[in-house]
Amino acid sequence: MPDQVPPGVSRAFEVLVPATLTLIITACIGSAYYNITGLYLNDIIKNSIQDPLGSLGATVPGFIVLYLVIMLFWLVGIHGNNMVSAVKESIFTPLALENVEKFNRGEKTTNIINMYAIRMWGEIGGSGCTLGLVIAIFIFSKREDNKAIASLSLIPGLFEINETVTFGIPFVLTSIVLEIVGYVLTVIGFCPVACLTVPWTCPPLIFGFLATGANIMGAVTQAILIAISVVIYTPFLISYEKYQIKQAVEA
Repeated sequence: MPDQVPPGVSRAFEVLVPATLTLIITACIGSAYYNITGLYLNDIIKNSIQDPLGSLGATVPGFIVLYLVIMLFWLVGIHGNNMVSAVKESIFTPLALENVEKFNRGEKTTNIINMYAIRMWGEIGGSGCTLGLVIAIFIFSKREDNKAIASLSLIPGLFEINETVTFGIPFVLTSIVLEIVGYVLTVIGFCPVACLTVPWTCPPLIFGFLATGANIMGAVTQAILIAISVVIYTPFLISYEKYQIKQAVEA
């Protein structure tokens, strides 16, 4: 393009040709495949990738591995949920949508593990169930810097936004414990199966209530999980503050 055209505009036009060719080639392949088999290319992806991954993910080991990977990313300062969101969504969202369809038809929902269930159990206050950590800080912390982080994190944490605390204070693998507890409570019938679509920013307790079809036991389950997370985080918080004091003395 002429030199007078800004580089940003030129780069935008440069991708038009390869993008157009990609669309044309994909459309031709898809049309030919449909004419031969009667199936779309999306069906290949669903049958060969999505369905097997869904079967793997709908197990306790499956979501334990998922959250272990998420926490390991956070360990090195990388946003774990963002890194695995594509895999996570592709595995657990279809399971959730199946439950929604069955619920709307008045049928029994069978996918205990699904996107809204794992959010209800293991993402209370965001990755790591850090709402329990924030509560533990308010109750047990003796350091003003940690209390300041907790104060900044409380309101966002109620809407599942917790970067302030995840990047400000070390946290542990609480999500995995709570996922297992939530799963067990659902299997034994204490908590209903998550069967409705709920925005991820919905506050705890309300999330559990809505996700389980406006069942109060969903909220009760989340309250129990929050209490467990406080119990888990408290000894680690106390140990961390002792370490902070030791570091300050040595400095």
